[in-house]
Amino acid sequence: MSIIIDTDPGIDDAIAILYALNHPEQDITALTTVAGNIGLSVTTHNAGRICALAQVDTPVHAGAAAPLGKEANPELGIHGNDGLGGVVFPEPLYPPASEDGVGATAAILMAHPPQSVDLFCLGPLTNLALLLEQAPEAANRIQRVIAMGGAVEEPGNVGPKAEFNIAHDPHAAAAVFAAGLPFTLIPLDATRQVRADQTYIRALRDTGAPAAIASAELIDAYFAATNGAESRPLHDPCVPLLAQHPDLFRMEDRKLSVDLDTGALVAGEHRIKVAMGVNAQGARAALLHGLSC
Repeated sequence: MSIIIDTDPGIDDAIAILYALNHPEQDITALTTVAGNIGLSVTTHNAGRICALAQVDTPVHAGAAAPLGKEANPELGIHGNDGLGGVVFPEPLYPPASEDGVGATAAILMAHPPQSVDLFCLGPLTNLALLLEQAPEAANRIQRVIAMGGAVEEPGNVGPKAEFNIAHDPHAAAAVFAAGLPFTLIPLDATRQVRADQTYIRALRDTGAPAAIASAELIDAYFAATNGAESRPLHDPCVPLLAQHPDLFRMEDRKLSVDLDTGALVAGEHRIKVAMGVNAQGARAALLHGLSC
């Protein structure tokens, strides 16, 4: 499968990207970056650092520096000032390929046959909303969008019902929901079930694979903000995992909209495929295998 990853790395973004870059069945055509967990210059630099660790020359294109219609509100408390929890990554092998992530996405989609490229959205949906506005013909060639975001029945993580990615740019999310794309959402209802413990971290390190070892360090950094036996949820890895192992996820059709004031998901008019549950043990096993291929 040919894939564009739209991302704001981000600890869990980094693990998801390492899995996808490392997996032989996921052909990552490009990374596009967006301001979210941290500012655009840092997310773009981190995307290059992740590619350097994976020893790939996947191009990185910087995208939107701010959400549509509101101020950015980065999450430094979880991801740290560098976005990767202080984990050491190599410097990028190459500078960003462009500063036009939306244009690069459109060009890739137009260069490939229709419905042959997937879009993995690991951060706010700003770039996709801009693609819909600026290049609708290209957007209509997307095979499917798989996005991490939102909370349906679970409480939110940046408000009573709001999740960070959707709440960071609710106007973009609303535009994407209304576009009628083949769209799958993985909300907190599923991602909160996927966590790691110290045994899992040791298993990652024991593989000896660079992507797995780096992911172990990243998950270790996730423990810094917890007091329990498990890490924070591994939200974003659920996106490439669902693409590769759809049988692990319990899917439902939901009719949803976005509250533009809070970023919460509410009952609405847009029919969306939503992952409401996941086989967490199977997801962890698949992640371990993919990182150590």
